[in-house]
Amino acid sequence: MTSANDHFRQAQKGDTASLYCWVESAFPDMGRFAYQLGVRSPKLPEFQQTSLLELQKHLGQLTPEQAKIQLYQLLIQRVSIQPIRVESTDLPMILSFQEDQELHDELQKLLPLQRVPIVLFYFHHFSPRDIATILEISEQQVQQAIDEGLHTIRLTMNLNETQLVQRLTMLQKSYQRFVPLSPIELDIQRSDEETLNLESVKTSSSPQPLGKKSAMFLGTAGLFLALVIGISFTVNDQQAKTSGATEPEQSEIVTDKMMTDWQSQYDTIKKTAPERLGMTPQQFEQLAYVKQADVEMERVFSDNMQKSLKDDPIHMQVVVDRLFRKIETPRGMVDSLAGPNPMLSTETEGFLLDYAAKTDELRLFVDNLLLKYQQELESTIVMDQLSPEKLLAQASSYPEELRLVVEALPEYNLTPIAHPKNSYFRTVRNVDNLTQQQPIMGDLHAGQYLHLLSSEPYFDNSGFLLPLESIPYHLFAMEAALLEEGPSSALLSSIEIAYQQIFWQLVKGSDNSPVFDEQGKVKMDYRIAWNSIASSNPMAFIMLPILKEMEASDWTTSTIYDELEFHHVMDALAMEKSGELANKLPNGNLKLEDEFVDLKDFDYSRIQSLYESFEASYDLQLLSGVSPLDVLFMYHYANKQEDATTQWHLLADSPSKPTLETFIKEWRKIPELTKTARWVELSNSSYTQRVKDKVYIYPGIDMYEFDEQLDLLLVTEKDQIWQIDYRQYESYDLQGEDQQFNQAVESLYASFATDFQAQLLTEAKPSEVAAMFFKAVENEDVPMMKKLMIETHLTDEEFVDLLALKNFRPFSELAQLTFRSHFTPNHPLGRGGTVEIQYYTTAQENLFPEMFNMDKTKDGWRMSNINEY
Repeated sequence: MTSANDHFRQAQKGDTASLYCWVESAFPDMGRFAYQLGVRSPKLPEFQQTSLLELQKHLGQLTPEQAKIQLYQLLIQRVSIQPIRVESTDLPMILSFQEDQELHDELQKLLPLQRVPIVLFYFHHFSPRDIATILEISEQQVQQAIDEGLHTIRLTMNLNETQLVQRLTMLQKSYQRFVPLSPIELDIQRSDEETLNLESVKTSSSPQPLGKKSAMFLGTAGLFLALVIGISFTVNDQQAKTSGATEPEQSEIVTDKMMTDWQSQYDTIKKTAPERLGMTPQQFEQLAYVKQADVEMERVFSDNMQKSLKDDPIHMQVVVDRLFRKIETPRGMVDSLAGPNPMLSTETEGFLLDYAAKTDELRLFVDNLLLKYQQELESTIVMDQLSPEKLLAQASSYPEELRLVVEALPEYNLTPIAHPKNSYFRTVRNVDNLTQQQPIMGDLHAGQYLHLLSSEPYFDNSGFLLPLESIPYHLFAMEAALLEEGPSSALLSSIEIAYQQIFWQLVKGSDNSPVFDEQGKVKMDYRIAWNSIASSNPMAFIMLPILKEMEASDWTTSTIYDELEFHHVMDALAMEKSGELANKLPNGNLKLEDEFVDLKDFDYSRIQSLYESFEASYDLQLLSGVSPLDVLFMYHYANKQEDATTQWHLLADSPSKPTLETFIKEWRKIPELTKTARWVELSNSSYTQRVKDKVYIYPGIDMYEFDEQLDLLLVTEKDQIWQIDYRQYESYDLQGEDQQFNQAVESLYASFATDFQAQLLTEAKPSEVAAMFFKAVENEDVPMMKKLMIETHLTDEEFVDLLALKNFRPFSELAQLTFRSHFTPNHPLGRGGTVEIQYYTTAQENLFPEMFNMDKTKDGWRMSNINEY
């Protein structure tokens, strides 16, 4: 077998096919890397090919490792010199989940020096040192670039650090499902010769010769092609002899020896599986999937089967391989995909259904065993919680039956986690390795289905097993899969069933997990979740009338809720798919005209007349039917003119919008749009978000340097009247010009510390509450800190322990304090935000930032989620 080094040496001599093979082994993610940097998917094969040919010119004096580094540098350089603007029309076919598409788009908006390190670090798992080598900068500069880039994305997308890491993880999985066309495929597509797949062999009486050019590529990179596009290629007789063909490929009939060998392989897999799974042969024989495999084995090795496929040994090999996967362990199934007989893409669906049923049965087996030894596993408790890490680490100390299974969990493709409501362990599927195998990677429905499997089960008799706030996002992902155009499949049917069940559980609850509290009101966390799912058209159609009645009754009753039936959500989904639903929803038939506006010489003349009319009366009906971009321009023209009153009237009503008097009193000019951005754009692919009756839109914008003070989010509620969504922003230079703010904080702190008058905090700004918190940190004033936090369940002793774990900075060390509200439409009071503090450290001359969450409660702003800091 030719090694990677052999391919490299041949590539140095000018052999392009060997170059492609070396790259596949040294840099299999080249296409994804280019796409992550901004190259459009249709351009990827040509982009890769020209990059490789350029690299080949310099291979002679390079080692393989140097060549790999230079290839990275070459790709980065070509993207930087000739930036390719991503065409939004082809992106939905690449990243099917809206959340992943949004994050991908935000990555493209970063400066190259920020985007490249983030891509290498999070999606290719390079260390800062390796990234520094590629970019020829210091490790400190790499880390700074990553931090600045992530900070920009957090601000733009209103995410905290934990949420952003989770989103990056999900985006990585979406990237892995994308299989870009390869340079080899480009060459073959340009060839006039025809390549043959397995089906053509079945229907042909004799092997068909391949063209010379196609044969050359298939001979040197056949496995590479099979991995990339999920199709089996065959070659003529001479090629089969020279490529080490298997016995079925060499033979023209199914022989008795083949049947004996296959039977022996089946017996070996079955014999070794119990030990690999850490169970007894008797336990293994009782598994339903084993019994089903044995029944299938009798059929496959029957005389009838041998007779029917006697003249088709390749087809018989496919049937036998399918049988082997049925009896294999879950890990054995996954490993077989990289074996000598790659699975055909047409078998993906059956493979995944078998995998799901098998892992579900094994999961129940493991969960019951963990429950059986619940008392023995109390030793894994750390800080009052079961520790999965400790469960795995101390397996050697368990009773033999338990030890064997815990040590064998990788064979099950299962990961242990603590049950969220009961004091015992359960397991979930680990599909990370499976998602990276072909042909799974190339199948869109497979990726969506595995996302479902990795979270199953979503609920049990105790209620939801995942955090309730995450359930809407799982429903959105399932709904997106069900709404995609394409043929129906058993995988989609499974997603459809889960979608209905999870929606019903979320809306109706169960006896052990009721939706209503003891006072007969819908619980707060369910109210938030219900409002959240009302942001997709099908679920909004169901939930909007229910929410309206529930809110009117103080969350106690709704006739529509009582009449809701299990099938209604699927009826709404069908209407959405047929295009009927838009006209049944408020703002459901909004149509946005595509528009791109270059701001280089923009002078606001296009909105001058409208601006003067609106300024004279502030009649919102004047804005009916006006383009969202024109409303945006009016708002920023008012800012340029320092016309705070007009700006206020262009802001949409919301719980956080201040009075006109307060707005004018606290008004500060924001950066001018035309001096901050190169262009703005609006299209049907722009980010939109339904929130009950309202629809929000965020235009595309290209800034010279990101500025979070720009107000860009627009919202409409009725009559296609667009307004600017109000975002609260406060920033103070604590070591410089804003000493008046420091004095106000000192005074407020002293007044509140005297008698804890709640009214003082109700009226305080979020920046003042945050500053008081860090002042309390400085004074080690635990009662004061607790008053300024949402989490009130901690005792003073527990809080002191918490402070010992966290290194909160005292107020006197802070150089900058900035508060910004977030787009949090499903927040119970419509408001949430973050406060960012910046301070100098002894190790750095630059300011070091840290961010904390804040929430608006009925008693005013409070610090929140301090435990997550």
